[in-house]
Amino acid sequence: MTSQASIQPLMPFPRQSVRVAGFNGVSIAAQAWGPADAPAVLLIHGFLGGRFSWAPLICSPLASKANLVTVELRGHGASDKPEESSAYADSNVWADDIAAVVSALGLKQFILVAHSYGGVVAFDYLRHKGSSAVKGLVLLAAAAEPPGVSQDYVRPDTLPTLQASLSQDFSERVDGIRGFVRTISRGPLPRDLHDALIVQGAISTPSMLVGALARRPVSNVDVFTKLDMPVIFVCGSHENVVTQALVEHVLRAVPHATSRTLDNVGHLPQIEASDQVAELIADLIASISSK
Repeated sequence: MTSQASIQPLMPFPRQSVRVAGFNGVSIAAQAWGPADAPAVLLIHGFLGGRFSWAPLICSPLASKANLVTVELRGHGASDKPEESSAYADSNVWADDIAAVVSALGLKQFILVAHSYGGVVAFDYLRHKGSSAVKGLVLLAAAAEPPGVSQDYVRPDTLPTLQASLSQDFSERVDGIRGFVRTISRGPLPRDLHDALIVQGAISTPSMLVGALARRPVSNVDVFTKLDMPVIFVCGSHENVVTQALVEHVLRAVPHATSRTLDNVGHLPQIEASDQVAELIADLIASISSK
């Protein structure tokens, strides 16, 4: 199995790496790339993710014009991995973890970019910490509602491959992660990036998935309606995790929401269409800066 250190050349070394105390003292790892005085963009990954989920963006021209901050959610990457599934099941947990990173890195204003389950985490932050510092929100195939709100918002056919990654047998777990990555991507990924994603998923803890998938039947609509920043929901034409019903639900409820569909892209737009996503974020930075 390739080590995380040996795949580091896939990305430049971060300008800054920190570990901060999140909810209940759990250590959360975060990294920053790009100029420290540039507009900040906080990147929140989804299930089985981490810093390598954002490798193409970190290596894009966007990194020369933005302070790109990656947070590795509890249970993932270099962050602590509590074994109790309850450590991942409450919205305050995720909100406090993100707030600790924002505070430690001195992010006074930032654009929030969330992928997949990172959408749940992003809205947990917005619910409990407010939106005053968030100047824009980009939802990349993001689960904008927590599990339990509606069965119409997530495609059930992808859940078996995700559940296969919960195996306590490491070999079966890795096979499950390979299957999940293969299912959610439109086509084959570059080999080095594919292997990095597998390793990254393998070092996450199954407890996180069990806790994070616990039913939380409280809708985020009350948060949606209060958002006063630009919100862009980005999905691929071959999105196979979140549904069009979820996209339409967000567009109806969020005052300033727009959507964007990327051709020939699956559930990994920041990887499969990194140039387009980087351009979209750069345009959002420019638009916000001009006001």
